[in-house]
Amino acid sequence: MVWIVRIALFLLLASVPVRGQDVPAPAASEGEAPAKSVLPGALPEKPAPQGNFLTRPFYDKKIRLLAGINAGAAVWDDVSSRKVIDQGGYERNPLIRPFVHNSGTLAAESVAEVWLMAYLADRMKRSGHPILRKTWWVPQTLNITAKVSGGAYNTSLLVR
Repeated sequence: MVWIVRIALFLLLASVPVRGQDVPAPAASEGEAPAKSVLPGALPEKPAPQGNFLTRPFYDKKIRLLAGINAGAAVWDDVSSRKVIDQGGYERNPLIRPFVHNSGTLAAESVAEVWLMAYLADRMKRSGHPILRKTWWVPQTLNITAKVSGGAYNTSLLVR
């Protein structure tokens, strides 16, 4: 069931159009510079995106800062989870449970999760919807909160 939801989420995110509308500029007469006119309903010019698909979210300083905090929180949660599991504990999160038995898969899952949250924030920040543009920071912040609370809980288990 979880894989179906992940595939549906991926298809939903991948199906969103990346480019805006192309509005043809009116032709200028001879000797005149082409005039830029704003047509009603036309989108403003968008700067060309920087980087490729994998690096594009990290060109924005605020998204990069939150991604760095997110990565640090993920490392804390992963290391403390591995130590608890080595002492006989278990992972209570059913979405992460398949990844915790191998440090490599746990690290790959964490990297993918940090990148996905940065990508989602980047897409939200450049969305056509004002609510999404104003709340672009929510996915990364929620993930940071979850990772910090998991790391704190695991650390409290290790101290006992």
